[in-house]
Amino acid sequence: MPIKTYSEEFRRDAVTLYENSPGVSINALATELGVNRNTLQIWVRKYGTGARTNITNTSADSASQTLTSLADAERIRQLEREDARLREERDILRKAAKYFAEETNW
Repeated sequence: MPIKTYSEEFRRDAVTLYENSPGVSINALATELGVNRNTLQIWVRKYGTGARTNITNTSADSASQTLTSLADAERIRQLEREDARLREERDILRKAAKYFAEETNW
């Protein structure tokens, strides 16, 4: 099974989400984010402030929307990195094609 690497921004966002969602447990949040429970606990110890909000009006819908937006933001970052890599590959191939086209003078 490949090792997943998460950006520091994703880690901090996950910890912030945990600290600002009083009705969500670490297990539930880890499952929603697709992260191991122990990994999330380590992040909370490393990046957390140690204080969770005690707002009782937080609904499950707003928590799930926040989880979705967090996952979407990470997916967008991944796609932007892939897009930059593909653009670089395309530019290299264009330059190579131009070079070899000029080289053949029949």
